[in-house]
Amino acid sequence: MEIRPLTEAERKYTYTQSMQIRGQTGSIGILQGGYGADNEFHSDFHELNNRLKTDEFEAELKEVLCSGENSVLENLDIMRDFSLQHSQNGFPGTEYGFRVETEKHAYLVRCNPEKESDNVEIHCYVKEWLDNHISKAEKGIRFINSRYDELFRIADGEKIKIKYSDGEEQERVCRYIDEYHTEIGNNLYHICQFAEIMERNGSEYTPVEPETRQPEEKEQGQEEKTEGTLELKTSFGTTENVTLTVNTYVDNNSLYVGMITEEDGFPEPYGDVTVNLLAAVPPYCAFVDTNNMPELEDFLVKNGIAEFTGLMQQSGYCSYPLYLFDMEKMRELCPDGMAAYEQENGLDKKQGKKEKSR
Repeated sequence: MEIRPLTEAERKYTYTQSMQIRGQTGSIGILQGGYGADNEFHSDFHELNNRLKTDEFEAELKEVLCSGENSVLENLDIMRDFSLQHSQNGFPGTEYGFRVETEKHAYLVRCNPEKESDNVEIHCYVKEWLDNHISKAEKGIRFINSRYDELFRIADGEKIKIKYSDGEEQERVCRYIDEYHTEIGNNLYHICQFAEIMERNGSEYTPVEPETRQPEEKEQGQEEKTEGTLELKTSFGTTENVTLTVNTYVDNNSLYVGMITEEDGFPEPYGDVTVNLLAAVPPYCAFVDTNNMPELEDFLVKNGIAEFTGLMQQSGYCSYPLYLFDMEKMRELCPDGMAAYEQENGLDKKQGKKEKSR
């Protein structure tokens, strides 16, 4: 077992990742925990990939990280001493991070020694997959025009500024997926697809000069609500502020809808609204994942986002309802994602013909 400081690139992977990045990096799950009155480490594991969660991994996570003789998380005092002695592990603010690795796995740990509880997150990866993805991401994200001429590159995790034809400007964080795909904001694009959408809409995009985030700015950002934020009343009796994101499933281009929340001022995936059952569905329709989030139907209907079609689909032991999403509402909440979905399915052309006929 080796323990070392996190690199700047690795820090990005100590937060919840999107579905695409999870797949590329071999994300197994996230262990969240803290210390109770007995000063011992207590945790819950949130599984993200059952296939990668092997018996070897489970034994390793429990023994090596949490209760082994070399563990730096065994109790609150040990965690605090280790964090404060390794200031190079520090994030902005009061958080610290380090990487624990074994032969097959990498554990990226983010902790806050100033908090008494709920102060540790361990993001678990297949080491080879994570390191390979980070290595490729070092090449940066390239932006092109529709003729494939390269305009500029930015580092993974930096921002671009989009200036729309009506003069509105927005900044979007970009994440590296591969040489030809990137996440811009909450949406996944082929780099040429993004260029075509921007040109067709008369929009311009330029790199944003990186800025050093100050702790005060981060706290201020936490108090502000993102435009398009909705309240989700969970089955646990809590309320989450979420925004929606739209994408397409790779294998059939059908509608994908996800939820984003903010933690420590950073956007993070909260959950999947839809589930891909590999069944042909009509435009703007998708099966809703009521198995993992039973509160979704009430959320969609009350916010005027979608309505039940009356159809159900069985998959394994679960039945999933088919919902028709309101195209105008979704365009309002997720303009970029809907534009990409409609273009991918030829719905933007059909819409244009419909408007001309009027």
